Amino acid sequence: MKITEAQEDLIRQKVVAHQFQLQGLADDLIDHIYCYMHEHGREDQDFDEQLNEAIRMMAPDGLNAIENETFYLLNFKRMILMKRLLFVLGLLSTMALSSGVIFKLSHWPGANVLLGSGTIVGLLIYLPLWAFDKMKYKMVQRPLDRWKLLIGLSAGILMGLGTLMKTFHYMGAEMVFTIGAFVFIIGFLPLFFFSSYRKSIEA
Repeated sequence: MKITEAQEDLIRQKVVAHQFQLQGLADDLIDHIYCYMHEHGREDQDFDEQLNEAIRMMAPDGLNAIENETFYLLNFKRMILMKRLLFVLGLLSTMALSSGVIFKLSHWPGANVLLGSGTIVGLLIYLPLWAFDKMKYKMVQRPLDRWKLLIGLSAGILMGLGTLMKTFHYMGAEMVFTIGAFVFIIGFLPLFFFSSYRKSIEA
């Protein structure tokens, strides 16, 4: 099938409309679709229908799925390293926090160190890295879900720090906890329920 300039433009428009973030992916897809249509297209059939069918055959889940798969393949080793780091940090912080609670209840020495280190590592290192991992590797893609994650993370960190400060009788503990609770109630909860409502309608 001979592809005209107008048909080339149509192929490009179909692909570019997806606004891929990976550089070069759009051009590769355009070339692939162009070659497919050149070899398998028929002059006596509607070009637009053939183009849509070619795209469905190449990407049954949509062209964006190809970008996601390509992104995972390119970043697979980094993702594994990040998962391992998150696992180790989550394990250590949880163990330290749990041990700190036991030590505190039993009035053993070192309770404050375990509580403090476990909470700090969990709140200020593990949780931000976990959120970064979710957004970096496109596990959270919608802007609304990103805002929900960031606001929920901020509220959790503030409330956790406020609780830790209260345990150690530091000044400003109630203010930090109150700000965190305010962010949670005013910011996170409305976004959470709105997001859940929208997903239930879309389903």
